[in-house]
Amino acid sequence: MHFVTSDGNRVAKNGVIANIYDSESASITVTEIENVKNKIADIKDILSYNDIDAANLDLINSRVTERVNELVLSVSTGNFSGVSASADKLLSAINRRQAAMGNTGDFSAQLELLNTQLTTLSSSLPSPTGKILATESGYFVSMTDGYEQVLTCQDLSLLTPEYLESASAKNYESSVVGKIVSDYEWYIAAQMSISESLNYKEGQSLKIITSVKSSPELAVTVKKINISETSGEAVVLFACNEMNSELAAMRSGPMTVVKAEYNGLKVDRKALRVVESQKGVYVLSGMQISFVPVDILYSNESYIICDKKNENNNVLKLYDSVVVKGKNLYDGKIIS
Repeated sequence: MHFVTSDGNRVAKNGVIANIYDSESASITVTEIENVKNKIADIKDILSYNDIDAANLDLINSRVTERVNELVLSVSTGNFSGVSASADKLLSAINRRQAAMGNTGDFSAQLELLNTQLTTLSSSLPSPTGKILATESGYFVSMTDGYEQVLTCQDLSLLTPEYLESASAKNYESSVVGKIVSDYEWYIAAQMSISESLNYKEGQSLKIITSVKSSPELAVTVKKINISETSGEAVVLFACNEMNSELAAMRSGPMTVVKAEYNGLKVDRKALRVVESQKGVYVLSGMQISFVPVDILYSNESYIICDKKNENNNVLKLYDSVVVKGKNLYDGKIIS
């Protein structure tokens, strides 16, 4: 079997997901054909670029450096599956630099050699004995984890703390080759204490910060809040309509709910002092400390966010050396 649709790509209903061959060698041949076609397309693109004067060599050189770093990172981290792709990207970047400098003499010979290789590989490839078609349109994901039929969206009220804690993956038959994410509305289930869940209400629009490179921020809506009847826990379900290949393949990951945004200076809460009913912090300048009043926009157990706008001359500024701890502090005290 050889996948025609790449992992994480969209597929139409009845579109071909994979071709079935009688031998593994046929799938290897298909992979080689795809690699050769990519190299041919890359060289043709390079040869079609003839505006040498418009080339930004600094940018091109930086791309080469980036590709070198990617290759080194793949090797050093043991990501050997990515070494081949990184090497191809580096070769492409070097070729583009040669083209930008007017050195295109060897590309025609490379192109002729690749076309001959493509003809040989194509002639040796047998016809597929069968095809695997998509039952519906959506994002194809070759990975399954057994929770596809456990964590469903059919009845959101079932996704209680008890259900999530007891949920276990189910085994699939060996014939399963992946899944299709077809619905654009999907859900993030966040388990928390009941007291914390009281900060949310159904229909509330929020933002979630993720670790996903393609979607670092997600616009979400509180869809449902399921409170446990036997414990002090609850599950808040956030609905999201943004979808891409990375999100389609994701099952869990670190996320932060943003309820409000503040623009100010973040200071360790331990630095906060009260002098003559005025909240502020002590700032070290040279060997002397001085008291600086602050207007607090937000605070929690760990830090405070201070307003940067202050009409007084004595204001807290970015990169000020704030005194976090100390005894008997006062304005003008000398610190040795």
